[in-house]
Amino acid sequence: MTGRQRPAAVSNALRVQWALVAIGTMSAVLAVVLRDDLLISWIESNPAAQAYYDQGGLEALEQSSISIPAFVPVAVVSFIVYACLAWVIGAMFRAGHRWARWSLLALAVAMLFAAYVVAQASPPTPFVVLGAVAVVLDLVLVWLVLQRDCGEWVRAAELAEEHQQPA
Repeated sequence: MTGRQRPAAVSNALRVQWALVAIGTMSAVLAVVLRDDLLISWIESNPAAQAYYDQGGLEALEQSSISIPAFVPVAVVSFIVYACLAWVIGAMFRAGHRWARWSLLALAVAMLFAAYVVAQASPPTPFVVLGAVAVVLDLVLVWLVLQRDCGEWVRAAELAEEHQQPA
């Protein structure tokens, strides 16, 4: 939308979304850097894995029938998917598409659920801290997207688009 000033709620929602992408970047990098800590945390929460680990360390666990989770590929792919979704939805929201507003809201709610699931796994402290920051930012994003200004922005964009199309 050119020629119209974007409401503060819309601009701030987009800023918060990019802050969430930055947190996702840090989380993916931490998954690479703290891979061993993630693995130890997983072992401590899995009694069968803990038993093999206690008997012969990581080597015994790797030779067991237990599948060791691959945290790094999952973290990197999840981040890429999230960042791409955020980019596309953000661009469409900035243009005033109604579906993008609701998609941005759905993405924030999905990330709140993901943070809950990750927290249940008792990850290392850096992940808990990043998760807590992400939860706060996701709640702010939900609040911003549900603001009246956002709804009016979308409705005005739809009306402007209707008037621009030839009859």
